Amino acid sequence: MPAASRTLATAVFITDPKTQETVLLQPGTEITDPAIADQITHPDAWAPEAPRPPRRTKAEAS
Repeated sequence: MPAASRTLATAVFITDPKTQETVLLQPGTEITDPAIADQITHPDAWAPEAPRPPRRTKAEAS
């Protein structure tokens, strides 16, 4: 299963897990790496997630 991605709403600084350099990520950047996402702890840094469609019940599926 592919990693879930989230999109930034604001610019954030993170530490690149591979190079240990400080990196500026711009709004609109899609984050798929959990090591990077774990560093972004402020909830307002993330763009709102699209609502999920309702799950279908077994009765609706048949």
